Amino acid sequence: MSPAAKFNTMLASATVFIMFWLVAYAAPFLKSAGDGNAILLSAGALITTIGAYRSLSLGLRWLMERSDWVRRKVLGAHYVHGTWVGYFIGHAGDKRYMVEHFDQDLDSLVITGRSFTDQLKEHGYWTSESVTIDIRKGRLIFTYSFDVITRSSSLSGVHTSHFGRESSHAAPAQIAGFAHDLNDPTRIAVHSLKVSEKMLPWDQALKIAIERFT
Repeated sequence: MSPAAKFNTMLASATVFIMFWLVAYAAPFLKSAGDGNAILLSAGALITTIGAYRSLSLGLRWLMERSDWVRRKVLGAHYVHGTWVGYFIGHAGDKRYMVEHFDQDLDSLVITGRSFTDQLKEHGYWTSESVTIDIRKGRLIFTYSFDVITRSSSLSGVHTSHFGRESSHAAPAQIAGFAHDLNDPTRIAVHSLKVSEKMLPWDQALKIAIERFT
């Protein structure tokens, strides 16, 4: 089930539950007021149901933005939000450390990343353009725009990785795959792992990357 479908199912269930108890509580009043007012009562019930659903939707989205626990429960196996660190070997055979922020909500995922040389100097920056998470196959696919400090123009490419996860129902903790810049015959192997559900500062995350991959 997709996160959006799961979200809507949760909202529908909560709305039905609330409306059931409201009707049960208000039944004596509705019965006394119902004579000759069936249309009015039906319209009132419809408006109340829509209002409850809308309020729950806004409330749950608000909680997702502020609680990693709620975000994790709603997104389930799609959950990748947080800080990831890793490395790749460049064209010249040099190791590049990398840090990525996965900024995820119910409807979207934006990936921003930075790479650093083995001398810990800035190497490049990238931002995802479109992202797809394939839970059944355990894959992450995204197109990106990549700015290398030593180049005068941006590069575009496609990143394809497979998940490292405990089961098909678990969120990934590692990813490994390839980044392929367009018009470049060489694919670059990429390895990374999730180190925090928070967006860690770049310098702090870089220290973790060095500890894990040196």
